[in-house]
Amino acid sequence: MVACVTADSVRADGDLDEGIVEEYLLAREEVDAELEEFYETAKLGDIPDPNSDAMVRLRKARDDLTKAKLAPKHLADLLKDDPGLNIGQTRKFVLNKSVQKRTIEAKEYRRWTKGIVPYVFTGETNEGNRIEIIRSIRTYERFTCIRYIPWKEIDGVTTNQENDLGHESYLTFVKRGGCWSFQGNIRKKTGGQLISCCGGVTCIHEIGHAMGESHEHQTPNPDRDRMIRVNFAGIVDGKTNMYVPHNPTSVFSMGYDLSSYMHYAPWSFAKSGKKTFYKFFPELPHKNSYYYLMREVSLMHKCQDRCSESAMTCENDGYLTLVDNKCACRCIPGLDPATGCTTVYKNDPVGLEFPGGQYALPAHSSGCPDNTFSFGLRVQINDGGNSKSVVYDLGGDVSGKKVEQQFCVKDSSNKEFFWPGGNFCIYRRGGKCPDGFTGGFVQYDDHPTQDSSNSQSGELPDGVFDDDTRFEYCCTNSGFSGDELYLPSRKPFALIKRVGKNCQKVRGMHYEANNLIIDNAAEEIAARGGDHPVYKEDTKTQRYFTSFCMYKPAMIDCGDIITLDDSNPEVTIISPRDPELECYWLIKAPPGERLQLDFSEFEIKGVPGSCLDDLEVRYVRMGQPGVNFCGRRWDKTTISVNNTIHMRLSTYGDSTSHFTATIKLVKRADLCYAASDRGMTYAGDVSFSRNFEPCLPWHKMTHCEMHPFKENKFTLLLEGNKCRNPDQATGFQPWCYVKEENCIRNYCDVCLIGKRYNLLDDCAERIRLGQCDLRECAKTCAHHYPEVPQPVPASQITCGTPAEDVPDGSLNEATKTSYAVGESVTYKCKEGSSSQVSFCLSTGEWSFLGTACSECPPNFSPNFSNRQCYLYVNSIKTFPEASSYCQEKKAIVAFPASEDENTFLKSFTRFNIWIGITDEAEEGNFVTVLGKPAAFTNWKAPEPNNYGNREDCTEIRHDKFWNDLPCSPYKRRFVCQIPMTDLKVCADFSDKCTENFELYPLMCTNFTTFAEQQCRFTCGLCNQDDTPKCTVGEAGATTEISRGMIATSTCPEGLARFAGDEVRGCRASGSLTGSPLKCHGTCPSGWAFNFDTMSCYKKFDTQKTHADAQADCVSHRGTLTTSVNMKENKFIRDLMGPGKSPFVWLGLTDTKTEGKFVWMDGTLPTFTYWYGREPNDWGRYGEDCAHLLHNGQWNDNRCSKKFKYICKVPLDNINGSR
Repeated sequence: MVACVTADSVRADGDLDEGIVEEYLLAREEVDAELEEFYETAKLGDIPDPNSDAMVRLRKARDDLTKAKLAPKHLADLLKDDPGLNIGQTRKFVLNKSVQKRTIEAKEYRRWTKGIVPYVFTGETNEGNRIEIIRSIRTYERFTCIRYIPWKEIDGVTTNQENDLGHESYLTFVKRGGCWSFQGNIRKKTGGQLISCCGGVTCIHEIGHAMGESHEHQTPNPDRDRMIRVNFAGIVDGKTNMYVPHNPTSVFSMGYDLSSYMHYAPWSFAKSGKKTFYKFFPELPHKNSYYYLMREVSLMHKCQDRCSESAMTCENDGYLTLVDNKCACRCIPGLDPATGCTTVYKNDPVGLEFPGGQYALPAHSSGCPDNTFSFGLRVQINDGGNSKSVVYDLGGDVSGKKVEQQFCVKDSSNKEFFWPGGNFCIYRRGGKCPDGFTGGFVQYDDHPTQDSSNSQSGELPDGVFDDDTRFEYCCTNSGFSGDELYLPSRKPFALIKRVGKNCQKVRGMHYEANNLIIDNAAEEIAARGGDHPVYKEDTKTQRYFTSFCMYKPAMIDCGDIITLDDSNPEVTIISPRDPELECYWLIKAPPGERLQLDFSEFEIKGVPGSCLDDLEVRYVRMGQPGVNFCGRRWDKTTISVNNTIHMRLSTYGDSTSHFTATIKLVKRADLCYAASDRGMTYAGDVSFSRNFEPCLPWHKMTHCEMHPFKENKFTLLLEGNKCRNPDQATGFQPWCYVKEENCIRNYCDVCLIGKRYNLLDDCAERIRLGQCDLRECAKTCAHHYPEVPQPVPASQITCGTPAEDVPDGSLNEATKTSYAVGESVTYKCKEGSSSQVSFCLSTGEWSFLGTACSECPPNFSPNFSNRQCYLYVNSIKTFPEASSYCQEKKAIVAFPASEDENTFLKSFTRFNIWIGITDEAEEGNFVTVLGKPAAFTNWKAPEPNNYGNREDCTEIRHDKFWNDLPCSPYKRRFVCQIPMTDLKVCADFSDKCTENFELYPLMCTNFTTFAEQQCRFTCGLCNQDDTPKCTVGEAGATTEISRGMIATSTCPEGLARFAGDEVRGCRASGSLTGSPLKCHGTCPSGWAFNFDTMSCYKKFDTQKTHADAQADCVSHRGTLTTSVNMKENKFIRDLMGPGKSPFVWLGLTDTKTEGKFVWMDGTLPTFTYWYGREPNDWGRYGEDCAHLLHNGQWNDNRCSKKFKYICKVPLDNINGSR
């Protein structure tokens, strides 16, 4: 996502001080943008608004910044040119920047001219910081046309002037206050723009900001809220603004990328134990890629224009730019740049060579890569103790006292090919290292004898080769190991591995680390210095350890790009079964369509979480990393989010991993819901997620964002636990909640495209034991759940002519005889201006419409406490413009008549808003827009002050207090207000009212606005005397309640609910919902009651063996505790106590059959929570009993161990019911 206004950055380690700098920069950039817009239309003498939303946020952010622990000089540097400190002098400064509109396309001044970015390091940055910064800089240079050059000033001429950049801005790298950066080129005239980069990929992130990139999780792209749910309740206080989407007028998005390094992680600014967002596809990785980041930076800086002589276009999300300093397409993994990313990469391009210059590589046992290298050999003799790894493909022999090393030496004047950035070492040759490398050495202390001497032959790298051996190295840390080097890949070769780094990836090749240990005769001579790849094996020996990356050609002549369409709707892919595969397949459908992937054969070496080979499947965006699969089967159907599936099969060694896959075209016309509304009008019966998790009842999710009683959302169809999509903005397709805690939701495969599958191998036995669980055994247990018939495509379903009338309205349009799913008709209220819409549902029926009239006009929200309707307008206007807007809707600019109404109006938005109170007619006499004196005021002293003798209008500020300000040219958001219309028909708008009242009688009292809008009759809000009353209470103490009211009951002290309902509602029939409350004796003192399991639990601190602990629990008429779901697991974890409490036994063992864990009553677990690779039956004596770890996960252990334990006793075993 590319931004042109906001400035913010990522935290590296959770330090909130870093967020203070970020928030200040964000607020500062918002004020810059606001001032720019103001001065585009301001007249002479107009002064910017000092109390605008942006100014208020900037003042708060600046105040927080000044309280942070920053050195005075550093604080002064950050505050320089702060647009809010001297607002009256900002006009010239702002107008010198730009007079263009706030869109990314127009804001060329935010870009770096010619793609050149001057930079300097300050003394705060040490060598380690600079290495990390240079590594990130080189990565941008490698995959874009951006070039970073050291800034300098010589004889008054700056680097910017020398390169005719048209500005004097440059990056000044500092190390202070965490990780942060200004956004884009801020065109500073002196001193450079500060950036605190940190290291690693965080530096990629911060430089991304400097290049103009915004946070990916704040993208206005609508797909964000369809891929993640931001959990504002889990964000630390004061930091919610870091997750609010940017204004789409100031940010240009090329697509949402969950994997972007510009995206926060779920723990960034999170409260303890919470997440800041939840993924709707939890299997997808986040924050692990910069492919689309580099693509956006390249496109926004018009790198493609550098290649104007090239006629090539780049398809399949590729982009034309400078790659390794040459015009080329950069493609998604596996595609060939030479063909514009239109074919799979199956061979090296003609003319590809190793870099020129002078250097040496370790020789592979098969020889040198090509005939441009010369061969050399060095033999070292020492006292013994040399060794090599079991797999050793380096040239030369290693024995106890002899080490032979072979070399491939390059002496070339060819400068066309050079070393790209990476993480590896080579040998020095010719007295100096190639560009981008730094030198180092290793001195060995050999021990040659008269009978066995050191020797050498051929060409050697730089060093000393006599009775001792010294190698000179060149090492680079100018890239990331995961970025492929583009080198000749059809013959093996070797690089030297950097200490603590992974082997550098090379396109078309696989690698394996080989190790060499060489002994030293004495510590005095042996030495190492500079940047080298060698470390001591341990402190007790004098042996030096070197690791080499051995590259072998992967089999890349495989894979394909396949397009599916009406003429070719299905393809079967049978993968090769060869060793060392690196095969790519890209399957494409027409835009708007989707793809279905199923495996009929799947044998990929390894187990999930520990893959030896792997198959990666990308099913969201082609350049976005996907999910890695391995194992003996993969039965789950994968359905693409967009119109592509991208697969990579990697096998290593003599592997026979393979698969057979079928990919089918899923057309919009074949879906069982209207793709145009993303399933909003789906009304089918599927009630499980795409992972076959049972959906939770909607009425039990009132603590979540969506539930049947939510206002202003399409909640009419939320019934039972069926999959629905009440809001197109937050869902690609129908979905449901699957976990109450944290409101976890998942998408549903409501069209039953995917096949049913079993996760477990013992599903048949679970059926025999009566333990069918759809999540674990969806295929075997299919017949033990209500069958859902195969849905009919929505394109084959139509609704007939809708009814002409509803009780208080009639159709407002000409009708047809047939309507497609998703189409709608409007019914106009017979009295008033309101209307209601009925939709053609996926069932072929029209959505129920009990009434066409409502108290408020369309899009207005009711406030039943004052009988007014309100419309929040989320656009800024002057007060006269706001008045005109509301008048067009026969309304007025809203004003509060009480403190409650003041709070209500401010609840619409965090921004300042106009209110309809002015003193335009008479200075100092504030009246409402109706001309009446204000019945309520809430001025913030010393307001109103008529500053500048021109403040005649009123706003509510962020703190709910009032402020006077000029009616124009200042602009604010606002709310329109109109009185409610009394309804004459007493009816429910929704046909779900009676059903929902049965399930949740509190709906009428807890959700009063919903009750008024949807369920006026059921909730007794009209014609109460037309239906009988309900009698509640016990004999001799009864009372009557009306329709829609509730009666509550509680159990006496010492008793717990056993059955029945504590809350019951009064039906229209005069009877109560639910059943009478029944109470039960509760747990004894010291025991904890769990209503969900109707059991008592107690932790015993005496440590016992598993058998003895179980015997003690039996003596209490129970067993060792179970953990049948995550809720019970959390309950018993809490009983363990805070922190790292001692382990406690679970009543789970596999003593009867190894590997088959059962509870003490013989039932199989339907829920497991094993830690890592547990259970593993480790050790000579095995591990047959399960216990709980500190984090709540499970581990198997020897049953003879002694742990604390928790007993679980059913309440029935303790007391009888009453």
